[in-house]
Amino acid sequence: MNLRRLDLNLLVIFDALMAERNVTRAATRIALSQPAFSNALSRLRHHLKDELFIRGPDGMLPTPRALELAPQIHAVLTALEAALDPQHFDPASAERSFTIDTNDYMVSTAMPVLMARLAELAPGIDVRVVPPAGKAFERLDAREADFALGTYGEIPERFGVAIIDDNNFSCVMRAGHALARGRFDLKRYAQAQHLLVTPRGDPSGFVDEALARHGLTRRIALTVNHFTVVPAIIAASDLITTIPRRISELYAPLYGLKLRPSPVATPPNYAHIQLLWHKRLGQHAAYTWFRELLFGIVARERGSR
Repeated sequence: MNLRRLDLNLLVIFDALMAERNVTRAATRIALSQPAFSNALSRLRHHLKDELFIRGPDGMLPTPRALELAPQIHAVLTALEAALDPQHFDPASAERSFTIDTNDYMVSTAMPVLMARLAELAPGIDVRVVPPAGKAFERLDAREADFALGTYGEIPERFGVAIIDDNNFSCVMRAGHALARGRFDLKRYAQAQHLLVTPRGDPSGFVDEALARHGLTRRIALTVNHFTVVPAIIAASDLITTIPRRISELYAPLYGLKLRPSPVATPPNYAHIQLLWHKRLGQHAAYTWFRELLFGIVARERGSR
């Protein structure tokens, strides 16, 4: 194909629709009207002599040709963006957004300080949070997220990673709970009714694996998929829960909750909060600045505890 005859903006159209699989969302993503986006898609179809995307019950489905082109087009656009972006980054005048793949636990504990710092240092920068769906690596690859913040265990080589805090767990209960005082061993712990936070809907967690090694089981009376609903439930019931210490310390004084050290050790793949980014953007000035800002926020909170 003669590139002089191709509007390279059409590749941006393609990349956006591949990411969103929805014309309206893709148009919004790149600040185009829906008619203009549809017109551009028609032009690209003509150039490439393929339908590229076909309307289906769940959105726009890529054709085999689109799937073949997608990783190459995305890589070219990413390289071009990195090459053209300024090497110097001025946060005070910057206008852009960063997307973070993380859960409501990290939103509750890190975002208030992050937004306060951005208001002070970089008022034109916005933050978008997308809930984890077990797809952090895929989102970073596709530039659907700029950073991922959470616990990930083994990290593929293509990603940069920094351990930014410990992730010890506490057992949380209402102040008047029978386990709020006295002996707190594995047997009493297993006999209680438990609340399990399971963002992906898993019926059990690392606590159950640890109990099984001691020949014990527990009753999980309730599962929820968000951390922020937990304190109110615990305060109004005889359930106990085992959650990261950072969020339990945040809510305990607000709800009159009792914290006790978890009798189950935190496994290595849950022991640290990790910040991930794609190495292809590791030296980009804006990404470096934002990454260092996140480091500083977590370090300051860690030092204040």
